[in-house]
Amino acid sequence: MAVVGYLLDESVNAEVLMITDEGTGDTIEIQRALSFDAQDIAKGMDTYCLVRSRATHYGGIVSWVVQSSELSMELSETAAGSMSLPTSVTIPIDAVGADLLRQHLPHLCQPRRA
Repeated sequence: MAVVGYLLDESVNAEVLMITDEGTGDTIEIQRALSFDAQDIAKGMDTYCLVRSRATHYGGIVSWVVQSSELSMELSETAAGSMSLPTSVTIPIDAVGADLLRQHLPHLCQPRRA
């Protein structure tokens, strides 16, 4: 089972969804800046970032479904390769984690263009 956490920290200009496997400690983070500058926009970094074991990838979630006991995600080939994951990922979660994901995933994973 995975534990889901959410953090919004204006001091570092970011919000983060953290999905941590209780057994292995493996963590996938979905991070997004609260604001973007011209350089972020020019580099295509004005979107969310996936982080896993020091690997990062901007964008890459093709689709997701949150059920009461699991999160299923389809990743792009490039994102899956960057994260060392298959393109189809299913993560067992509890009801509290499901609620956090339903609340924050739609906002975090939307393209934000200035």
